[in-house]
Formats: sequence, C-alpha cells, structure tokens
Amino acid sequence: MTLRALAATVTLFASALAATAQQPLPQFTDPANLRGERVKPRDGRELPIDQGARGLEQMLRKLNTRASLMLIVAHPDDEDGGMLTYYSRGLGARVAMLTLTRGEGGQNAMTGDFEDALGLLRTQELLSADRYMGVDQFFGTEVDFGFSKTKEEAFKKWTHERVLYDAVRAIRLYRPLVIAAVFIGGVTDGHGQHQVSGQIAQEAFKAAADPTVFPDMIAEGILPWQALKVYARVPMQSISDKGLFDYATGKYTAPRFENYVTGEVTTTTPTADVIVHEGTPDKLLSDDPAAPPRTYVQFARIGLGMQKSQIGGGIRVPPAGAFDVSYHRYGSKLAKQPQHETSFFDGIDTSIGGIGRSIPGAPKFELEQLESLEAEMKQLSDRNASEKQRPRLPELLAGALKRTDLILSTLESSQLTGQEKADALHELRIKRVQLNDALALALGAQVDAEADGADVLQNGLGLVHVQVSESADLRLKFPVRLSAFGTKAFTELRREFGPDDPQRSIEAKVDLHFRPDMTSVITKPYFFRDNIEEASYQMHDAALRNAPSTPPAFVAKAHYTYNGVDFEIDRIVHNGLQPVSIVPHGSLSLSTHAQVLSNSATSTTIRAFLTPATTPAIAPTLALPTGWRSTAASANAATADETRFTITPPPTARRATLIKASAALPDGTISVGYRPIGYGDLPRTNYYTPATVRIVPVDLNLPSNKKIAYLPGTGDAVPEALASINLKPEILTVADLTPAKLAQYDTVILGVRTYAAHPDLHGAPTQALLGYARNGGNVLVQYQTTEFTAEDAPYPLSLGSNERVVDETDPVQLLDASAPFLTTPNKITPTDFNNWVEERGHGFLGSWDSHYTALTETHDPEEDPQRGGLITTNLGKGRWTYCAFALYRQLPEAVPGAFRLFVNLITPATAKN
Repeated sequence: MTLRALAATVTLFASALAATAQQPLPQFTDPANLRGERVKPRDGRELPIDQGARGLEQMLRKLNTRASLMLIVAHPDDEDGGMLTYYSRGLGARVAMLTLTRGEGGQNAMTGDFEDALGLLRTQELLSADRYMGVDQFFGTEVDFGFSKTKEEAFKKWTHERVLYDAVRAIRLYRPLVIAAVFIGGVTDGHGQHQVSGQIAQEAFKAAADPTVFPDMIAEGILPWQALKVYARVPMQSISDKGLFDYATGKYTAPRFENYVTGEVTTTTPTADVIVHEGTPDKLLSDDPAAPPRTYVQFARIGLGMQKSQIGGGIRVPPAGAFDVSYHRYGSKLAKQPQHETSFFDGIDTSIGGIGRSIPGAPKFELEQLESLEAEMKQLSDRNASEKQRPRLPELLAGALKRTDLILSTLESSQLTGQEKADALHELRIKRVQLNDALALALGAQVDAEADGADVLQNGLGLVHVQVSESADLRLKFPVRLSAFGTKAFTELRREFGPDDPQRSIEAKVDLHFRPDMTSVITKPYFFRDNIEEASYQMHDAALRNAPSTPPAFVAKAHYTYNGVDFEIDRIVHNGLQPVSIVPHGSLSLSTHAQVLSNSATSTTIRAFLTPATTPAIAPTLALPTGWRSTAASANAATADETRFTITPPPTARRATLIKASAALPDGTISVGYRPIGYGDLPRTNYYTPATVRIVPVDLNLPSNKKIAYLPGTGDAVPEALASINLKPEILTVADLTPAKLAQYDTVILGVRTYAAHPDLHGAPTQALLGYARNGGNVLVQYQTTEFTAEDAPYPLSLGSNERVVDETDPVQLLDASAPFLTTPNKITPTDFNNWVEERGHGFLGSWDSHYTALTETHDPEEDPQRGGLITTNLGKGRWTYCAFALYRQLPEAVPGAFRLFVNLITPATAKN
C-alpha cells in the first residue's frame, strides 16, 4: 500500500469513528470472553479463597469499584505478583496481565519439552499462578526466541508494529483505567525482550486511544480506549561512578532514561510516585484462621511456585513484614494530577456513579439509577454492614442485580450512541457478572458437569454422556434450567424443572447427550508456526488473538431465577481433573521431525506411530521424492500402533528432503499427530505436529566404540537423536553411578541441568564418575546451572554470572584445531557452527583451572570473548569434558555441524579396558 493510500485509509477510519455518534458501532463477538462481559465457567481448580464465605467476601470487595489495571510484561514469571495481588484481592480492582510471549525459549526443569511445547506448558503454569494473583490473562503473538541482550534484536525479530498491535488490542479489549509495566524500556531491564515490553507499555498508552492507529480493529468492533495513567516499576539498579550496569551484556553504560510517552530523556533514576505496600497482611489470604494472615507478596509467591518449569520444585516466600515496591508515573490524562499519590487510582473516579458521569448528556434517570446502585454497592461492600446483614445478602445482591439489569436495558434501548455509551455498557456488563457470581456464592449454589468415561473424545464418533448436578447447600427453592453447549455454533441441549419437580432433590442430576455434530471442532491451540525460526505465531482463528488458550470444548450452564432476577453458573465439562477435549479420529506421529543421514549409511529408519491402532491393522504410507525408496515393517504384528520404515535415498542425495506420512483410516485420511503437554495436575494441552520428517544428509563419521550411557537431567531429546544414527545410549539413574556399572561403558553423558534435576548427584555418584574417567572412561557434562559446583568437577572451575552467547549466528573460533575432539572422527571447522537455531549456548564457564584446555572462543557482538563454552581435561587414563554449547537444541533440528561435534565429544581417544 502506498503512503497516499495508507493516509486515505486512516482518514476514512477516523471519519467513520467520528460518525459513530450518529450510527451503531460495530460489535466484536469476543469468543474468548477477553472483555469479561460474560460469566466465566468454573474449572474445578478454584482456590479456597474464591469459594464459600471467603469467596463471597472477596467478591464483595469488587462490587463498589470500577478500578481496573493492566500490567504488561515479556514472559511468564516476569510479573510483579505482590502488586497484582494487592490491587486485585486487596482493593477489589479488575486486574489483567498481558504477557507478550509464552516463554518458549526458556529452560525446563520439569519435562523434556522445549520451544512451542514448552510454551504450552508455561501457559498453563502461568494460568495456575494467575489464580493466586486474581488476574485475567492475555498473551501476545510473539515467540520467546531465547535470551536477547538488546531490544533492537527483539524488535528486529518481532517487528515494532506487531508488538504494538498486540498491546493496543489487549488494552482496547480490556479497557483498563491504568496501565503498568514491570520494565521501563532501558538497559536496567536487562533482557532485550524485557526492554521491549517496557517501551511498548508506554507507547500503547497513547496508541490505544488514537483512532488512526490500527483502524482495522475499529472495523472489527474493538474501539479505541484511553487509559488515564501509565506507570512502570522504578529500576532497582543504582547509578555508580561507572554508570548503569547492564546485566544482559555484563557492561556499564552511561545513564539514560527515556519517557516514551513524552519523549523526555533524563540521566537520573525515575522518581517513586506510588509505593505499593506488598507486605500488607490480609486475613482472607490465610488457610487457617488461627494462623497469622499472609501478605500479598507471600500469597503471590505461592502462585509463582506453580511455574515449576523455570524455578524447579521450590520458591522462596518472603517473611512477614514490610515489602515495598516503587512505581514511576510516565503519563497521565487527568486534568488535575494529585500531588502525592498513594495508589495508581488517585485522582480517578472509580465509583459506580462515575460510569454515568462518563456519558455526555446521559439522561437524568440513568444517573439517578447509577447513584442508587452505587449506594447499594457501598452497603454490600461495607464489611461491618455485610456482617450484620449477611442473612439478607442474597436478597440485597438480587436487588442490586435487578437494578443493574434495569440500567442496562434502559441504556441499550436509549437513543444515545457513540463510544461513551459502549464504554458504559461494557462496565455495567462487568458489574453484572460480578453480582452474578456474588449471588451464586451467597446462595451456595454449585454445579458440576462430568463427562462419562474419558477426557478425550474423537470427533464425530458416538455420543457424549454428561452429568450435570446442581447441589444446593441452602436447599434452593426456585426454578433452574440446566443446559450444555458445544463449540459448534454453541449448539444447546436443555433440560428444565422447577422446585417441585419430582426429579429434583437437594442434588439434582440430569443427563445431556452431545450429538456427533457437536464434536466436529477439534480442540487445539489457535496459534501455531511452521518452524521454530519464525519469531511470531500465526493463528487459526484471528478473533482469539490475545487469548491464553482455545475456549473449552464443552460448557455446562445452570440458569437460576431468584427473587425475580436471573443468574447462572457455568462449568467446564471435565473428566477427573482434565477438561474434555475433542481430538481427530486418529493421530499419526513420527519419532522425529528432523533426522540426519550420515555419509556412511545407505539408509535410515523412521518410526511412525498410529493411534488408536485399528483392526485389521492399517499401516501408514510415505510420500517419497523421485528416486527414494522405503520398506515398512510393523513393530507389533497384532496392531498398527508402530511402523518402522527403512528409507533409502538415491546415492546422489545431498540436500535436505521433506518426507510426509499419512494414513487412510475408515473415517478419513490423517497426516497430523498430537500429544498431551503437561505434568502433575496441570491441565493438558494437545500439541499438534505434522507427520513429516526432514532428512538431512551430512558428512558424518561414527565412532567404533558405541557403548554409551546417558543420565537425563531436566529433559532433552539427545538420546533419541543419538539413536537415530545408531548410537542408542542406555539410560541411567543416579543409583546406577557405581564403579561396577560405569565400567561397562566407553562414554557417559550427563544431560542438561542434571545437577538441578538430581540433588543426590553430588558426592558419591559424582566421585564415581570421576573415578570412571580416571580409569579410562570418557565423561561429557552438558550445560549446567548454579547447582553445579567446583566439587562436581575434577579441578576447580566456576560458572560465570552472565556467561552466555545468545546469537546463534556469532562466529566460533577454534583455539586448537588439532585437538582430538576437533579432529576425530570428524574434522571440525568454524562452518560446523553455521545454521544453528535459538542460541549458541548457556552456562559458559567464567573461570577454570589450568589443567583444563579451552577449545573454542565466541561472543555476541561487542561483547567480551567467551572461552568457557567447551573445556576438556585428561584425567588419569580417560577424559572429562564440559560443553555449554546448546547441542541439545541443535540435535533435534538435525543441524549437521552439531551432530559432527557431538559425535566427536563422545568418542574416547582409545577403547576403555
């Protein structure tokens, strides 16, 4: 589009927005309920604080305020949980968080999932943490591509426009009165992706209100929104005589702080305009009434502990006492700014009556009704009054709900038009949802909906038996309608009965059977990318953009009528702890999506898995290029669950070739596989991948000594990659690390972060490994974290505090090209470090004893040389080596040079006796 055409488009949309005072505004359907205008279904994972009497008291805090806040960060676990909990649970504000990425580039202390699968895992971990903080979750479409040292690198990968679009869209959907950020958009943020989130939070403060910015949202029904203030946390780093320390680069830089709202640049640390007292105790946050009340930061840290993939099994909970965090105000739209702020919302009318005062020319009736509603809300949220009137709470809540319905109905049918009306309707619908939930809690109404038999249903096959039970602790005596909805056009199944219906008791149950046509929409992530080099997600459904996940497959609803008003309770249909999901009628997956073919091999083996297995057995087929051949053999003659293909390329094959698999089942052809991602009680998310494999020919010589053992750490795919070149290792446990057991092997490999995964590896097991090396064994230790100490190595060494090389294109210099590890059995050259993915490596050593030999040098642009990526030492008759290069990321992607180097590292100089 030319600049002239773009300007014309912007002018057209600006004119269209100005004309909305005379005509209806477009409506956004909001399939993921990101606005929060509809009742959210319960999932059975609600915390005790959100149920029963405590849940009711928590909800009553929210009724008398329209305060709303959105925090913007880069990754899961970046959040200021204490601040979020203070405003959400303490002050009753409506609070959301926009997390730009899903943490795909992080490490994983819990499973062997990385990249997109790790992103799905961390999404559910963050949602678990959100329950403690009491926040609504939004996500961007950006992918965490690994540690970035500058925001310029992050913007280059993501583009400024995409990040701003995601932030503006989230703000326009949620419509917060205040925007906040953990980061400020400068070097004090460290990680380049952190810096991006800080800068964008300030820029989006202005951009979200500008109708000429992203006018396509307006056409979609997502209207501009002007938040009233924007804050960011005051950096903790102080300015020394050397300047500001940038922990991303490990260097000092001149102090520079930019305000992206005003454009002002200063050299002094931003002032503390609001101090959040996160160490304030709150009686609602304690499980035991007799125990001291927890503070907001303590409760939030328990939630942070749910993000186990990054922090492992434990989290430090700060002791009771003062815990203050300071925020600086970067922009304000208030006509009169308070001189001294005690809250983000100082100077903002957060009262219910403020909804009406925001509508120019609002009818007197509307204003009077809102004033009356405000009085009712004050009465309900007053703790002393609510204690006295608790027996009347259902009646009072029903009265407030009835008045809210009246105001909504009157406003919807009024002659008022324009964005102000839309804004008022939005806030009133949110308030109605809060009253709905409070009334359900006050009446003790409960609903469950459990599928019969399984949490995974094949699409289009059979009927689903769902039992919806309504348990009334207070023996409710009013009409109820039970129904359930499937994802296909929200098709409804319904049963109704009144309080005197013979089928109804204190616990009423009804069976709802989903028809096959209601199981035709597969439950899968709405976002995807074609390969891991893409820095952002594409979407199957653009309307779900910013949503944490795809909406549940089935939702059951119980509609009640009490004192003349309607309220509802929604429940995700589940089986046990897992929500019901709809899957294809089959899954076809391959053992790997990329595999090397060494020059010494004339063929390679690919394993295909077809589930559910069919009777009679049906074998998958491969689509092969001209000149390629394959033979298939079932690994189990009784089923078709595993087929092994021997693939023979033509002798001239010299380039990577993509091979596709498919299976013709009675219900259709499939060429996609899926597997559940998660651990423990986390909700599972099915991860879908095409049944394809990329065969990469590589000049690769294999060792003659092939007795290899592998001790897994936090999880990686290295054993599978080695098996693909006929070097299948035997998997060990820590208990196997004995002299007698180790003597069987030529090489023993430690997986990534083994010392973090196995605290019992220290001491005797490690000494057994060192003794094994002295007796002629070859030990290879892959990337480790701070749990790895000098006592775990044969000679002194230390991990650096900031030793990493994040740019996978950075050149690598070989310090001793004649070293055995760089010559046998493959001649390693700098070109073997070409075409790497994600990063060069993490956990480079900062120092090491002179007994070690450093074999490589690399560094990010303008950074100090890093020589601690690959060090080795002769130890007795054998060898001990530490490798921080991210080979565990390269091998699953069939990077040729990584295979050549890894094979060399596991090749002992001589066969062990």
